[in-house]
Amino acid sequence: MKKFLAAAAILPVLVGAGAFAEIQLHEQGRPVASTAIRPGGAAFAPAPIPAHWVVAGDPVTEVAEVAQTHDGSAQVYLWRTTASTFRWTHHADEIVTILDGEVFITDADGRRHHLTPGDVAHFPVGSVQLWEVPRTLLKSAILKHRSPTLIEASLRWLRRARALVTG
Repeated sequence: MKKFLAAAAILPVLVGAGAFAEIQLHEQGRPVASTAIRPGGAAFAPAPIPAHWVVAGDPVTEVAEVAQTHDGSAQVYLWRTTASTFRWTHHADEIVTILDGEVFITDADGRRHHLTPGDVAHFPVGSVQLWEVPRTLLKSAILKHRSPTLIEASLRWLRRARALVTG
């Protein structure tokens, strides 16, 4: 029984030390170069809007992946489409900045927003809007995919443990 209690007392220390070492290795191995791109130099590829989302028009839609976070949980894209109207369902949290063109967005609650170059908006995962694009639209989009709850909680715990150890 004493061996079990000793092991039970040592286990959290070993787990904490292992987590700290893993975090340190992860942070040290992280790429440090940044990414910058001009839309004219981006490698756009076709990214059609699902046909059943299109309300009006025949949109030609393209996307270019610019960068992603070191853990792969978020990506940065350039996205453009021609004049059209469509319903968009967000499969990830998305933060957009309008770079060129304009769009009228109607939320599920009926609120209408007019976004023009320089405007920033956030669309939570699962939200649906009606997008009305009167002419070609170019936006930058940051997509953040949600982690499963257990993983999210574990990562928060590891960050807190790290703060206690280093701080």
